Amino acid sequence: MSTKSFEREWALNWVKGSLASYLRNRTPIGIVFGRIRRAVKSYGISIAEVEQIIDSLLLDPTIDISREVKEEKVKELLELIESLKKGEEGG
Repeated sequence: MSTKSFEREWALNWVKGSLASYLRNRTPIGIVFGRIRRAVKSYGISIAEVEQIIDSLLLDPTIDISREVKEEKVKELLELIESLKKGEEGG
């Protein structure tokens, strides 16, 4: 495994863990958004990949809060992610 692919896999796991921690109320949204932004800008993670991780966590039975609560928490996060999309399009 090359260093680049190792870093990319690490970043994907970092984002997934951060998002799961946010859903469980263990990590503030600002920190999670900063980690997502860093993963996108520094490790080549796409916003589509972040959205796929979010979708998978919404269905993850190990995060034992209701889907409605998960969706509510994710809504605010997705609004922040939308600003990253606009940044990608603009430059």
